[in-house]
Formats: sequence, C-alpha cells, structure tokens
Amino acid sequence: MLTPDLRHLVHDATTYARQHHDDADHTVAAALHTDSGRTIMGLNAYHFLGGPCGEISALAHHAATCPEDPVRAVVAVYGPTRQVISPCGKCRQVLYDIDPLIRCVIRTPAGLETRTIRELLPHPYDQRTTEQPQHIYMWEGYEGAIRSGAKHQTIRVDDPFTPGPALLVFEKDSGETVTIPAEVTSVRNTRRDALTSNDAVADGFEDLPQLHSALDTHYPGLGPADPVDVVTFRLTEHP
Repeated sequence: MLTPDLRHLVHDATTYARQHHDDADHTVAAALHTDSGRTIMGLNAYHFLGGPCGEISALAHHAATCPEDPVRAVVAVYGPTRQVISPCGKCRQVLYDIDPLIRCVIRTPAGLETRTIRELLPHPYDQRTTEQPQHIYMWEGYEGAIRSGAKHQTIRVDDPFTPGPALLVFEKDSGETVTIPAEVTSVRNTRRDALTSNDAVADGFEDLPQLHSALDTHYPGLGPADPVDVVTFRLTEHP
C-alpha cells in the first residue's frame, strides 16, 4: 500500500501526464516528492538523437527551484495510457547517484508499491566506491586468526586485488558487518596444484590438505590446474 503522500504524488503525475502528453515527443510525466512535501513535475522530451526522460526533467526543475530540499520519492506515468511505469536504466543510475534510498513507485502484480532505487538497481556503478580502499570479503570464521596474525594471506579465485590499501570485511550471520583496515602487500598468480605448505600456514591452516579442504568449501568445482591468486596482507590498525 502507498502512503497518502505517495497516492497524491501518483495522482498529480497522472493528471500532468494526461494534460500534457501529445502521443509524440512528450509522453511521460514524472513527479518528485521532497522532504518538505513539495511536488516537482517534469515531462520527457523525445528526440531521435536522445532526449531527457520525465524523471531527468523533474530533477532539473528540482535543481533550479529547491536543491536544498532532498528528493524522497519519484513516480513516472505514461500519458497515453495513464499507467505508472518504472524508471529506465539511465534514470535509475542518475537517481542512485543522488540518493540510493529515494523511493520509486512501481506497478507490481499486487498493485502500486514502492522500492528504493538501491532495490531497483542491485548492482549499480557507484562512483563513490572508486575513492575507497578495495574491499576483501572474508568468512567470519577467519576473523580471530586474522586479528591474531595467524592468518595473513588469502587464496582468491576470480576475485582480483592489487597491492595497496584495503578493508577486510566480515559480513556476519547476525547481520553485523565488521571491517579491519589493512594493506595488500603482494599478489601472486599461480595454480591450485602449485600451492605449498608455506601457503597453507600463511593462510592460517596446519597443513596443505586443510587448505585444499577449505578451498573445496569456498570454491566447489575448483580444479587442480585452475588459476588462483595468493593475496598477502598486513593489518594497518591494531586489532
């Protein structure tokens, strides 16, 4: 179910789309709901070379009139049929870059519902992450060995890293996420069957069979000749 504010937003967008669509260059109306309760309208402008969608026009209007009033929700309506439509991929990315938590009204089999832009774009390009250290995701069971220094290496498959700053990330079954600042000191490309007992010890295991058992758990189907990366790291913050 929609909130009363979002029902009004859908009504406003539908009315605007009905009034202004021309079955040609202007067919989609979009409405933004802001933090203060304002409604900001936009209309698409089709051109064979490309043109702004209704959501982009509404965002431009928002930037020109009340940029200090954050956008909280958006809905787009197709004028000829007056149906709520989902934002295109480009609009999803633009909205995500503004705020991944903006809610979008979409039509589902159960009727009109809302989803965050993050939910509509589950694997987005996020420019903000390019300025962050590389994230190395670890099984939570390794946290103790890493903090004690017993484990200072990880074997990765199709998960490339480079020497430099990193964050070791533990996403726990409890829902808690723990991060430990670290630095990748070296990356060695090899094959699984070339791993040594020294690799096993550096990885926190007693011997090579234990390491191979863990690899079978984490990477089912990994063959003896398959490529692996041996990633060595050190903690940069006292555990």
